[in-house]
Amino acid sequence: MFEGNGKERGAQAFAARLRSPVLTALRRIFGERRCAACSRVFDAGSPEGAASGFCPDCLEQLPRRTGGFCPHCGEPSAWAALPVSDCAHCLKVRPPWQSFFFHGLHQGLLRRMLIDLKFRDRPQAGEALGGLLASHPACAALEADAIVPVPLHRDRLLRRGYNQALEIARPLARHLDLPVLPGLIARARATAPQTGADRALRARNIAGAFAVSGKARGLRILLLDDTMTTGATMAEATRGLLAGGAASVMAAAVSRASLF
Repeated sequence: MFEGNGKERGAQAFAARLRSPVLTALRRIFGERRCAACSRVFDAGSPEGAASGFCPDCLEQLPRRTGGFCPHCGEPSAWAALPVSDCAHCLKVRPPWQSFFFHGLHQGLLRRMLIDLKFRDRPQAGEALGGLLASHPACAALEADAIVPVPLHRDRLLRRGYNQALEIARPLARHLDLPVLPGLIARARATAPQTGADRALRARNIAGAFAVSGKARGLRILLLDDTMTTGATMAEATRGLLAGGAASVMAAAVSRASLF
């Protein structure tokens, strides 16, 4: 009995050493990483591993949307094979931002990762998601002075403990060598959750919700959120930044959802 307990204690101590910060750092140095989605250790020396925090199997489940969406707001059509073309809403009213890009549709593994980030106390998921967005071709030609994450109201920030958009913005900023300026814009008032609301109600809920610092003047800003559905929140934040003197606003999100 004593011998068995000793073996168990030895195994636990060995497992603890494997999880130590020093060995974790050594694994990274020698090209070994743990997948942000499935936690499996994989070889970061491979092209897939070097480019993201996801193993090759999980990366296959996170395809970038390359067709079948509106170039102005990202509204997806039924088939990805369709060409990029204006949606009915943008034909009537163009969004206030200069350009918009996103990684993929709000479904499957990408949706699960974002839900973990927002609602399951996994801010570390933002690291991999920011790296994933950094691989988008739009980033290679991006002309921006700073990244501004869409802010949370202080009450929601206190409940959650962190702003999920900021957790994505930090690694993205490192990849792009840009500063993150979360203080440029703030939620001036709390707003009702947008889930389940239609386009018109979302726009009414968010109207006048942002206050912008004068430090935005003259800056080319990349406005970042975790997910975009109708774009009501992003549009109101963009209008606030432009009214505050920003030279231009480009918008980006990790995922694009749809009301339809």
